[in-house]
Amino acid sequence: MMRSAAALILGLTLFCAAAAPAPADDRVVKLLLDGRPVDRAGGVAVAHNGIVYADLVDLVKSFNGLLTFQGSAVEVSIGSTVARFTTGSRTAKIDQGAITMRGPAIMRNGDMYVPLETFVVRVAKAKVRVAPGLSQAEILVNANP
Repeated sequence: MMRSAAALILGLTLFCAAAAPAPADDRVVKLLLDGRPVDRAGGVAVAHNGIVYADLVDLVKSFNGLLTFQGSAVEVSIGSTVARFTTGSRTAKIDQGAITMRGPAIMRNGDMYVPLETFVVRVAKAKVRVAPGLSQAEILVNANP
């Protein structure tokens, strides 16, 4: 009986550790696309280690792109641009080349987050403006020069 209880407790402990929450220093960043909120509930973008990250799925949806999940990597297609992001890697493969991002692609609550600036500028071919203090970021697709 004690062994069963101990095994159950150990199993629950390992399960909870595997589903670890995001680090406490992550802060939600309000994300706008041409002045409109990308996600009304919040959580699409976060400040993590001084970098604004955004949920890759939500970003791709915002630009009517396609996603292909391949193990720890995700391949994204927006227009004629194809990019590949791998969890834990700072290298993003974009079209025929590779770039080094400011931070690695990370997993947060089971979703892949990538540095916002890299995705917006290199993949979506748009502009991004981040407020001081990383409280808000705006993607500018239809921006006037």
